[in-house]
Amino acid sequence: MVGYRIQIYFGGNRQKATEVKIDFSSRYPNVSAYLTYQQPNFKVRIGDFRSRYEAQNFLKEINGVFPTSFIVPEDVKLPPVK
Repeated sequence: MVGYRIQIYFGGNRQKATEVKIDFSSRYPNVSAYLTYQQPNFKVRIGDFRSRYEAQNFLKEINGVFPTSFIVPEDVKLPPVK
């Protein structure tokens, strides 16, 4: 389904991208993190948000730790309804 993710890293350094993903996953183990490569850059995106509102709320929560993060529209895995 079309939804939203938050991009927390973008750059050409694979090791740095992996470190950012591991750091995020250790802080927020219940939120999915995805590392992708789109030549020539690596991206770390997190979450499977149904709406921009949900993504915005989580972005506020992580902004102190990942200050350059931003929301991107993307096909996401369908999260369970709460």
